[in-house]
Amino acid sequence: MGGMSALSRRLNLDWVLPSLAVGGRFPIDTAEHLAGALGIRCVVDVRVEACDDEHVLREHGITLLHLPTEDLRAIRGDRLDDGVAWVTDQLARGNKVYIHCEHGVGRSALLALCVLVALGHPPLEALSLAKQRRWQVSPSTEQLRTFMAWAEAWRQRNAATWRVPSLEELAAIAHSHLTQPPPASRGNED
Repeated sequence: MGGMSALSRRLNLDWVLPSLAVGGRFPIDTAEHLAGALGIRCVVDVRVEACDDEHVLREHGITLLHLPTEDLRAIRGDRLDDGVAWVTDQLARGNKVYIHCEHGVGRSALLALCVLVALGHPPLEALSLAKQRRWQVSPSTEQLRTFMAWAEAWRQRNAATWRVPSLEELAAIAHSHLTQPPPASRGNED
């Protein structure tokens, strides 16, 4: 038997970039695995309903940033800017970062999409990449609108030449799994 360890199977995360993972909550007893086997040094928890145990993470050399946000809601503007700045700084330092919410569908995806844009990906390309690497990425309408507004502000500040896509263009990618279900898992099918 090759492949994933039992611990990796317990983790609900996907790598959207070699150093950036997006996903859902994780059992705190997997912190050692996150740090050791996966090399994760930074975790961003965007849940308001819970928060990772910072003490346990620190024991394993993982730094936590908590940006509490209600489920299905968008991360507040200043928190979103802080999160993007913090994550891009950590990535620039060579650290692997894991952004997560409860299920890895909306709140974590929103922050990851903004990070991808800040790293140079146009918004549609960022969403396509995230969706390709993690089919569960499916931000709510509010989250997509916030992504559009954030991307437009970023475009203006940085004189980017791409255009900000429409809500319909983003939703077509974000919600594509509703019309084209993802392939069945190739994992442990008993």
